[in-house]
Amino acid sequence: MMKNFLRGKILAIRSLRGKILLLLTGTALMITFGVAVLSERGITRTVSERERHAVHNIMRLASLNVAALWSALLDDKILTVRAERARLMEIGVLVRAILENHAQEAETGFLTREQAQTVARDWVNRLPLENQIRVLIYDRDNRILSSTDPGRIGKDISGLQDFKGRPLANTMREESLGVGHSFAIYAEETARDSEARFAYFGDFGVWGWTLVVSDSARTITRQIASQKAEMEAKIHEILSPLVLTRSGFLFILTDDGRFIIPPPRDFLEKAGGEERARDVLRAAPREPSGAEDAPDSSPRVFRPTVGGESWRAESTYFRPLAWTLTAMVSEADISLPARQLVNQQAALSALILCLSLLCAFFFAARIVRPLTQLTRYARALPEQDFLSPESGVPGHIADLPDRSRDEIGLLAAAFLFMDQRLRENIRLLVRETVARERIESELDIARSIQLGLLPTLLPASFAAFLSLEARMLPAREVGGDLYDYFMISERELCVVIGDVSGKGVPAALFMAISRTLVRSAARDETDPGRMMRMINNQLAENNPNLMFVTLFLAILDCDNGELRYVNAGHPPPILITKDGAARRLEGRGGPACGVLENASYRASSVRLAPGEILLGYTDGITEAVNGEGEQYGEARLLENMGHPARNAQEAAVCLLADIEAFTAGTEPFDDITLIAVQLSSSRLEPT
Repeated sequence: MMKNFLRGKILAIRSLRGKILLLLTGTALMITFGVAVLSERGITRTVSERERHAVHNIMRLASLNVAALWSALLDDKILTVRAERARLMEIGVLVRAILENHAQEAETGFLTREQAQTVARDWVNRLPLENQIRVLIYDRDNRILSSTDPGRIGKDISGLQDFKGRPLANTMREESLGVGHSFAIYAEETARDSEARFAYFGDFGVWGWTLVVSDSARTITRQIASQKAEMEAKIHEILSPLVLTRSGFLFILTDDGRFIIPPPRDFLEKAGGEERARDVLRAAPREPSGAEDAPDSSPRVFRPTVGGESWRAESTYFRPLAWTLTAMVSEADISLPARQLVNQQAALSALILCLSLLCAFFFAARIVRPLTQLTRYARALPEQDFLSPESGVPGHIADLPDRSRDEIGLLAAAFLFMDQRLRENIRLLVRETVARERIESELDIARSIQLGLLPTLLPASFAAFLSLEARMLPAREVGGDLYDYFMISERELCVVIGDVSGKGVPAALFMAISRTLVRSAARDETDPGRMMRMINNQLAENNPNLMFVTLFLAILDCDNGELRYVNAGHPPPILITKDGAARRLEGRGGPACGVLENASYRASSVRLAPGEILLGYTDGITEAVNGEGEQYGEARLLENMGHPARNAQEAAVCLLADIEAFTAGTEPFDDITLIAVQLSSSRLEPT
């Protein structure tokens, strides 16, 4: 009983009365929904603008904070470098003073110049300095005269370069001549690796020497790295607690993929792990800012999707540190107030809908009564025999357009017009079906005729020394591929395979003509090149549709295995040796037949060894595709044929089976044709 009740209600909804009821209800719903949408858009725009402004302010404050800390780090770096320069300069001034003292002794005659220089070099060699600090002296020839590292005395430093790529010794000597000293960073090769050093250069022009005091740059690097680590920790401490809206966050990612401030763990889980999250976050558009020590002046916005959830991200790139600062806010959080308002309006709309249904129910019942007869007629319409002249339209249905001058009358007239056209279309469909069946029958006959044109088996007397197998699988009822084989003398076998341009009946007719011309040429000529020239001229002589055929024609001498062949634009056959090696039989004799009249063709020759198989095929094999759209290809063909085969039939069957497994039932696009020939050793002449 409940089932019948529900069925009645469903039918009532599907009726015109139900549709009118739904129309009125939908109108009320659209009005309510329109008001809700306009309100939601206004609120969403206001809330979104406020959230975007808040995110922008936080991004601006974070950028300024990073810039301020970077500026402080830069000041610390400058102080560190200055302190190191002062320390090296202090040692350099002390050494220079000692050198000047020895030079003074030489000038007063207390020591000779050579003695004074020797004493000065020895003193420098014995200077007690820290492990990383070194002192050396080199002359105008860039040769080290003295050094606290004894192993470097006497070495030529002309090849050393500073970090700017300039010659270190000459450049520093010239720079120190003006102000008395200069500084540089250079790489020095050690026994284990290359070491960066920070050096003071001082000119001692009295003797033409240049004084160098250097220290390992690792000290400065460690200090700067320590200061940078402190800066990163401070940034993490200040910015990581920030929360944007309900689930938004701020993170900092370096160009090398390291997080200074990582995203929350739940975001990383949604993204599929930390590495996947990096890939998403690296999509932030950025351009280096104009200033060296400031972030981008205009942050850029992008909208990634993470874990099926849409996010709004605002990104700023800080070039000095190669950092990307990004604030991410879920789109759902931005639109949450709007959704709450929509839910409230939805409840109000439901109340209005109920009232509309109550009013529309009584209004619709009166409108649909005249449609009862038309409904019964429509239900009985499929059961009529439209081909029978006795079946017609009932009188009470035919009178509806005259009795009802409203939309119901127009609907009845449309039904009557549909009945008339339906009867006409069914009669037309019956005639077309009969005609199509006749065409399909004719195509079946054409297919039988085409297959009947193919050659039959060779005489049984050749079976002892010749194995031959040929197959053709048309893509349609009839195809454009051809193959043929016949004896042109007691010991010579002619083998031909070709592919006609196009498909269907025209290609099949052109194929039949081509096969006939091949046999006709074989009666007059035995040279493959001249035979192909005759075939081409006859095909090109009257060819208004510009059809053509690619041909491979070969004449096999069954006594000595000599194969004379010519290839007219056809895929090269494959020669399979007795041990299973497969290779292409190269040598193209000329263009495809039927294209250019009086074209020349050059024949080639090869000797088939006992047990070798010649396999000719059309491009329907290499261009066969599987369900993924991949072609069978020449590489797979050579690989499949690269196995020993007992005879030509086994090679052909193996290839067709592999193609069938590859295509796995995919509808063929082109005809598939192959021919395989193998000559035994029983009739071969001794070599």
